[in-house]
Amino acid sequence: MSERKFINKLYELILKEKELGKYGWLRGVYKNKNLSTKEFQDIWSEWWKGRLPPRTEVDMILIFEDPMEVLDKALIGRIEIEYFSTKDITKKNFYEGLQQVLAFSIFGFDGLCLWHMFSPEIEENVIVNYANTMGELISGFKLPIFYLATKILDEKELRMKCFKPSQIEEEGVEYFIDWLNRYWMNEENRNPRLKDSEIRNRRKILKMLLKIPV
Repeated sequence: MSERKFINKLYELILKEKELGKYGWLRGVYKNKNLSTKEFQDIWSEWWKGRLPPRTEVDMILIFEDPMEVLDKALIGRIEIEYFSTKDITKKNFYEGLQQVLAFSIFGFDGLCLWHMFSPEIEENVIVNYANTMGELISGFKLPIFYLATKILDEKELRMKCFKPSQIEEEGVEYFIDWLNRYWMNEENRNPRLKDSEIRNRRKILKMLLKIPV
């Protein structure tokens, strides 16, 4: 399974489970959302001069209803997914994806997530080393990022073993999305850049692009 196939499968399962009513607060899900569209550029240029950064594709966006209405009724989360195959493990660093997550904080996402997904063939001691090192970096700097490190056990149903934030032997997609939702519902875990009025204005652009009611 490649990174692209994993994202597609994750998206399909989330949509399927959403239709079955398994996510009480989930209102929308997007995959491979490109923010470099002309529509986004036109809206962006109304607020700021210059062009967007060159890489503005988001792996996955989850839109939850926010019952606390910290800013409004929407909680917009962004997930950066990095897939590690047996070929990738010798090429990719333990901090893969971190810079993308931090960079997208300025676009006004409420929640940030970095998800490291390891293929079934990778030995668990290798995964533990990656997960512990990345976890230490995030916790040491108190970064407002939900870090998931999981290994695929069943590619068809995406059953996974979790190594970070805590060790869990086997769960499906629904468990991890609910976990992510609960984490972001805590105001202390949200994007601190939203305290800046300019970042909140960029969030308004996101809402327009994602057709989220004001």
